[in-house]
Amino acid sequence: MDQNVTRQMIPGKVLYRCTCGVDLHLDPSLGGGCTRCQKFISPKVLGHELALTMTLLDGSFEIVETGAAAFQNANAVTVRSDRRLSSSDEDPELLIGESFGHFEVVATLGRGGMGQVYRALDKSLQRYVAVKLLRSGIGNGSNRLSKSSDAEIDKLLQEAISQARVSHPNIVTIYYVGKQEGDPFLAMELVNGKPLSGRIADGNLTFTDIASIAVQITEALRFSYELDIIHGDIKPSNVLVQQNGVAKLSDFGMARRVSSESDESIGGTPNYIAPELLKGGKPSLQSDVYALGVTLFEMTFSRLPITITGSSVPEWIKSHENGRPQFPTHWPDQLPEAWKDLLVKMLAQDPQDRYSSYDDLLVDLKRLAPRSQVIARPFPRIVAAGIDWISVMILVLGIQAAFSNSTWNPLVTNVLHVLDFVPILLFTAIVYFWRQSLGSSLMHIRVVNRYGLSPTRAQMTLRSLLRMQFPWFATLLSLFDNPLRSSVGIAILVLVVLAAIGLILDVGFMMF
Repeated sequence: MDQNVTRQMIPGKVLYRCTCGVDLHLDPSLGGGCTRCQKFISPKVLGHELALTMTLLDGSFEIVETGAAAFQNANAVTVRSDRRLSSSDEDPELLIGESFGHFEVVATLGRGGMGQVYRALDKSLQRYVAVKLLRSGIGNGSNRLSKSSDAEIDKLLQEAISQARVSHPNIVTIYYVGKQEGDPFLAMELVNGKPLSGRIADGNLTFTDIASIAVQITEALRFSYELDIIHGDIKPSNVLVQQNGVAKLSDFGMARRVSSESDESIGGTPNYIAPELLKGGKPSLQSDVYALGVTLFEMTFSRLPITITGSSVPEWIKSHENGRPQFPTHWPDQLPEAWKDLLVKMLAQDPQDRYSSYDDLLVDLKRLAPRSQVIARPFPRIVAAGIDWISVMILVLGIQAAFSNSTWNPLVTNVLHVLDFVPILLFTAIVYFWRQSLGSSLMHIRVVNRYGLSPTRAQMTLRSLLRMQFPWFATLLSLFDNPLRSSVGIAILVLVVLAAIGLILDVGFMMF
């Protein structure tokens, strides 16, 4: 890239960086060919999630978010080389055009918790990355970042190197860690999306989204924990969500090693810091679980479970002691009942009452996640119902056969016919506790509501009783022994008609 030039963006087109190093103005709907290497760039390539790492933006693509405010791209990207990083009072945009290693700054992206973030061109691979300049007096005016000691900078770089070793699809990848004239920086993956905090503010998160993001971030935390890393700063602004729904955990600036014996003070955002850390405890798996619990609560209800007030640690501790998560009085239909239990466990004041492993947390998250709402076809549904009916009726006939040759008093025999209903009640009990019948399980069919969630036990119990209309009425017929049939002929006729109607309704619902 030539220095001291201004690249004018053409409306309706993107500035695409070809692998040969040539900049091309392309129409996203048409694509185009490279003037140097003759390579054709198709609209499909330009529309891909990864297109962000190869284009400067003119509004055709959503800008990356870095955990800070989004950078609103201008029509022109100006490149200058007459400004240096030496002045801590300069505007961050004055670094545009500077090179950090083989990364050339082309635009500002925002300010993160640990430094200024830029969009930069990786000149070795001809792609765009995010470059974060760590705290080293970078900033402007009263908002400039404070100067950090060499020891603190070295520690941040070491933690960045630790994160770089964590290769996981749900963790922002770090490509390079280094210093330029004493100024520490790291180059990392440019994510096409926005922070979770922005999604929460938009208010368009469904429970399907919440459960998916929760599973992805928990997977990332588990992977990091296995590599001896505790994140230490989990919050919505540190979770980036791509347009395709992939969530990525970022900003390991507060990370600590699981095996570390250090008793140094911790940092972070008060609303997401576990109460035991405020009292001098060490960061742990449970403290990260707490911060994730706050994040999930905020995703679910668009508010914090406990609002931390005050400006000092004692005041924050008092807020925790006086506050408890406030859940809705009427539980929303679109949330599983057990979601509250999961959040309560994650947000427990005592870390011992929280999840002690990410494996256990993942089991519960995946169990509560909405199921596919692909409607089962009529044939497997009828077969599933048939299996349930036949299995119940076989048990009924078995019980009847056991007492058919009984020499007991006919009155006693008729009373024992009540046992004929045990199979139906047993079927109902199985559905109540397992929320699944034998037939549905064998045919791989699961009952869900319109949100993809398992119905309540009461709803499943009522459903199972209605599903057994035919066996219910057929079994009632067995209560009337032959000697009595002449006097209750009308009752028997009614039961037969009801059994037939029940069978027709059940089959009809399953077919249509």
